[in-house]
Amino acid sequence: WEMTMQMLQISWNAGVRRLIATPHYLPWRKTVTAEQVPDLCREAEERAAAGLGIRMEIHPGQELYYHRDILKDLESGRALPLAGSRFVLVEFDEQIPWREMHGAMELFARSRWQMILAHAERFSALRDPEHLQEALELGILLQSNADEMGHGFLNGTTRWLKKRYAAREIMFIGSDMHNLTNRPPLSPKCLQWTDRLDGGYREELLCRNAEKILANNT
Repeated sequence: WEMTMQMLQISWNAGVRRLIATPHYLPWRKTVTAEQVPDLCREAEERAAAGLGIRMEIHPGQELYYHRDILKDLESGRALPLAGSRFVLVEFDEQIPWREMHGAMELFARSRWQMILAHAERFSALRDPEHLQEALELGILLQSNADEMGHGFLNGTTRWLKKRYAAREIMFIGSDMHNLTNRPPLSPKCLQWTDRLDGGYREELLCRNAEKILANNT
C-alpha cells in the first residue's frame, strides 16, 4: 500500500485524476481475481483521500492475456473489461504469429466486446503495414505506453510509433506502471513529447478517448 500511495501521488502530480486499474489476468497464474479488484480500487481511493488528501477515481479493470476462453471468461465475470464497459484491454505474446493474432481479432470483431490492443508497439506482427491495416479495419483500437516516446532517442519502436501518431492511429496512452523503478507512473516529463502533437489529437489521447471508455461509448 505504501508503494501504491506513492504511485498515486506521482500520477496526481502529473495531472491524472481518474485511473483504470488493470492488474494482469492470466487464467493459469495466481493473480488478483476479478472479485477482488473492485474492493481494492475502493480501498485505494479511500486510502488516497485519507492519507494523501487527493480524490482520485480508480475504476476496476484487468489486462487480459489472450487465451482460448477469453470471451467465455468475460461473459462469466471471471475476467473484467475496463470500468464495467464493453472495452477490453488485451495483450498477446510479443512474438505471436500474425495468423493467430488476426484470428483473435476476428473473434472479438464478431463479439459484443471491443478490443483495445495493449502496448501495440511491442508486436512484430504489426510492423507489416498490411497487417496493421487489417487490424484497424477490424475495428481494433491501439494503445501505447507513454514512455516509449518519452525516453528521448529513436529506435525501431519509436520510429514506428511516430508514424502511428502522425496518422492518429494510436487511440490510448497508458502508463504501464508496475512500481516506482523500472515501470513507474506517468510524470510530466514523460508526457512532454505530446506537446508536439496536434492539440485536438493530444486532448483525445490524454482525455477524451478515455472518457469514452468511462461513458461506454465508441
